[in-house]
Amino acid sequence: MKLKRILPYIILAAAALMLTPSAPYRETEDPEIGKVLRCAIYPECHYTLNRALLQKFADDISVDARIVPVDKNGNYLDSLREGSVDLVVLKYNDSLEWGGGVMASRLFMDSTAWLARSDKPYNMQTVNLWINDLEGSSYYDRTRKALMRGMGGQSISPYDYLIKKNAARIGWDWKLVSAIIACESNFHEWAQSSAGATGLMQVKPGEYSADTLWDPAVNIAVGTFKLYNYQRTYIELGADSLDCIKMTLAAYNGGQGRLKQCIEYAEQNDIDPTKWDNIATILPQVTFHAGEQMVKYVDKVLAKYGEYQILYND
Repeated sequence: MKLKRILPYIILAAAALMLTPSAPYRETEDPEIGKVLRCAIYPECHYTLNRALLQKFADDISVDARIVPVDKNGNYLDSLREGSVDLVVLKYNDSLEWGGGVMASRLFMDSTAWLARSDKPYNMQTVNLWINDLEGSSYYDRTRKALMRGMGGQSISPYDYLIKKNAARIGWDWKLVSAIIACESNFHEWAQSSAGATGLMQVKPGEYSADTLWDPAVNIAVGTFKLYNYQRTYIELGADSLDCIKMTLAAYNGGQGRLKQCIEYAEQNDIDPTKWDNIATILPQVTFHAGEQMVKYVDKVLAKYGEYQILYND
């Protein structure tokens, strides 16, 4: 965050501390917002959009967002008062009774309000400042259009921000990672395969729990880290950049084990294993139907990537 955006937050924090002598700040504690921001979104709200906005808000204030699973009949205002959640997102209604102990943000996005505890005023001051900045931003316009009016402008999905951030970490074009997600889940964060692959990038639970993998931020981070690790294998093999990408995509779809079989077969038969065209020919011979699917997957992802390159210019 740029200095001019951070400065109002610093001033407010200082003011809050000076006005609250009975609760002095200790260096080991955050006086208002902790390291994890627990959020509940009422079902009638624009869930995916609000989830994307909450994630961006958490990133901007340098905390982790945790979205609490909601029951449409649950009362999350009680959870807010008790402190088991930090923010509640709902559609504001003048007749809505939420009683004491709760305060609402300024209204935005079709009368949506973010609620926090009234004994945490700095939380709400931070939220309102952030919403003010948000509504004039290109990020908000792109994300809102992508979800509520169909694809438009430079947006591919409501997860553009997370995809760009994680793609940059591994040196990939965010539109290519978006193409993978389109082919894996069609941007449905609750997607699950018969084999248990979960979420946007269809990650199989391993060291991460299935519940954690439903979180788009975690799912995309884990999925892109897998891409990074796979890519390193084929860089070390000596594949050029494009062949390396194609091998990485194939491994993401069908597993590194099958690709390793084909590489070993190529080496044993004096075939250059660093060329994707050679591996694509060998895959169906060595791994049969699975290999055919891997080749088709690579073509499908790259075709979708080509569409995104044309439609969404950076």
